[in-house]
Amino acid sequence: MLKAMVVRAGSGWERVLVKRLVEENVEVIAYSGSQRKLETLQMNISSPLLRIIRGDVVNPDELLVAANGVNVIFCGVYLTYDDKPEKVHQMLEAVRSVSAAIGAKLVIVEGVYRPVVVKESANVPSPTSMRIFSPELYGEAASNTLIHYALRKIVQGKPVKLPIDPSIRRDYLFIDDAARYVHELASTESAYGGNWHLCGNGSISQTEFLGFAGSVVQIALRFETIGKWQQRLLQWYEPEMRIKLESYERSGKNYGTSSMAYDGVSPTSYEEGIVLTVKHMLEKYVAKESTGS
Repeated sequence: MLKAMVVRAGSGWERVLVKRLVEENVEVIAYSGSQRKLETLQMNISSPLLRIIRGDVVNPDELLVAANGVNVIFCGVYLTYDDKPEKVHQMLEAVRSVSAAIGAKLVIVEGVYRPVVVKESANVPSPTSMRIFSPELYGEAASNTLIHYALRKIVQGKPVKLPIDPSIRRDYLFIDDAARYVHELASTESAYGGNWHLCGNGSISQTEFLGFAGSVVQIALRFETIGKWQQRLLQWYEPEMRIKLESYERSGKNYGTSSMAYDGVSPTSYEEGIVLTVKHMLEKYVAKESTGS
């Protein structure tokens, strides 16, 4: 891999991937619609290997110009719950057409926040592309997720309202490990043409997972379930909310018969990953509240 493009590279998992690729001596084009996020990325990753380009992620013509000379295009979707399905679909169509036009490989990383109505999973990777399914991500750059919300409440010393059953066991993946695993798969020629699912550190309940965070900040956890009236209110504003939460509860259990597991070497333990995450959140949120900003 000589030159890569990371689409929507301004924040989140994509930012961590850009950092990983640069550390691996890969020339990277960070592509995003936000100039502010791109400039922050460039400021944090000072390297001649990094080039930032602002453009519309759903515009194939702009993508094509930016992707000149690229060997691999990376695109992450549904890694958080704020993705807009129609825009995601348009973006995927754009990156697929561009990768085919320039002969670049395509790596699509998909998270657990897939909307119920989306049917993208029917697409089969071509010999020069791959789909990678990721469990719930956590870490310093993994925001806009249910687990991030819960960790933030713990750091702030507030009770955690859980909209799902906290006893359900599921897999979680430290965001830095996710970037490392994706880079390893993308660097393996034989990995293309198939579906993969990344493995975390084994299944764990939210109660256990968040318990590690409570021990870091040395407070007793306080869980509160969302009342029936709150659930009805949510469903009134967004009728599919219950379906989405039920889909989230099931996510990570079935990646399909055609996907292959990828177990990375030396994964970050839950204890270590949560310590790193909580320490960052303490600096970010507690300091912010103390200054009143």
